[in-house]
Amino acid sequence: MSMLFTGTGVMAAAAVVSVLGFLLVSSVVPDRWLVADANGAGALYATIGMVYAILIAIAAIAVWEPHTDAGASTDREAADMVEAYRSAGQLADPDRTDIQALITRYTHEVVDREWPALNETRAADPRTAATFEDLRVRVEKVEPVGDRQQTFFQQLLGRVNDAADARRTRVAAADEGMPEPLWPILILGGLVTIGFLYMFGLERTFPNGLMMATLGAMVALMLFVLYQVEFPFSHGMAVQPDAFEEARRQLGRT
Repeated sequence: MSMLFTGTGVMAAAAVVSVLGFLLVSSVVPDRWLVADANGAGALYATIGMVYAILIAIAAIAVWEPHTDAGASTDREAADMVEAYRSAGQLADPDRTDIQALITRYTHEVVDREWPALNETRAADPRTAATFEDLRVRVEKVEPVGDRQQTFFQQLLGRVNDAADARRTRVAAADEGMPEPLWPILILGGLVTIGFLYMFGLERTFPNGLMMATLGAMVALMLFVLYQVEFPFSHGMAVQPDAFEEARRQLGRT
């Protein structure tokens, strides 16, 4: 089921539950228990809404920053691999052949092995990590001859070191989700935000029911989006290996 249909279903279910809760409270709870001072209740509800909006903002920052870092580091690492491949092409054999073969193998393993591992276990694939380490060790063994080879070797070394840094950032971001206390707080806050409206003593009219449905759907939508962004490689808005697939195509044409 696509994320669009899932999200629509979550919103619809939340809207129905919100309206049912409103109908139940307005039918069962005696009028004397409902809020009589509309002005005071409105001011209090505005405060509740502001606090909940702040919590949503904190949660959005908590999940969006790792997601952004994961995407940026993926693009940077893939670009480094392409440039490292080109720099290695200016070295003499067997350095050129060995290093280019390792770079090609690594880009394939990132797409075919590591991305599924990041999605399922939120951790690096050991075999892919070993291939990258083999690449770093092989680059360090190069002994360039002449100024020209020395220049390209320095470029190669810089690209591989930068890719190592980008890789560490990418792998570290895979397990960065919402701080544990936030999910229960957000869910409870959403229930309070909706439930408090039930105590306003609103009449059982279609506009009031529509208002409850809209509020419930919007709260569910915000929580659904936060869930999909959480864990950069695992949920519906996961970072895809497009940059590495493009790198693989470029290496195949080189």
